[in-house]
Amino acid sequence: MAHKYFCNVSDCIKLMLPPGTTSKNIQNRIKDKELKFVYLKKDSDEIQEEIDNCNVKSEKQVRTLKFLMENDEVLQSELIDFADTSASVIKTLQKNGYVEIIEKEVARNPFKNKKVEKTQNLILTKEQQKVMNKIEGAINDNIFKEYLVHRSDWFSVRQKFICNLSERY
Repeated sequence: MAHKYFCNVSDCIKLMLPPGTTSKNIQNRIKDKELKFVYLKKDSDEIQEEIDNCNVKSEKQVRTLKFLMENDEVLQSELIDFADTSASVIKTLQKNGYVEIIEKEVARNPFKNKKVEKTQNLILTKEQQKVMNKIEGAINDNIFKEYLVHRSDWFSVRQKFICNLSERY
């Protein structure tokens, strides 16, 4: 590979590693996912009083505070979208002591929005069943050797083989 791409072997190995793992500094590697959540620091009655007394003058700040009074814990990105505000408005409210921004670690779940359905046992064709019987017979006789299974047949034979093993053990 090094000859093909005109580089040394260590560069080839670095290219094969997943991103984020090549850094020598551990702090620069892949980190846990953290999201910013916004909370009210003061009571809702106290904030409403300050809005009525015009201590909070900006329309976006008022809209943000009212949104936070209706919702306890809000993700900062959602607050920006739903309350039609910006990060600078939230930082100003934080500086003035109205809100608190807390970073929380969030678990990543790649299957969160995916629906995985259980597959049913597949029915083998006559040829596939013939191969399966041959393999099972060899295993029962404690004869362990390799078998060549063509690509089109492999998925269903493998699936059936796994089902049979799980039933036995």
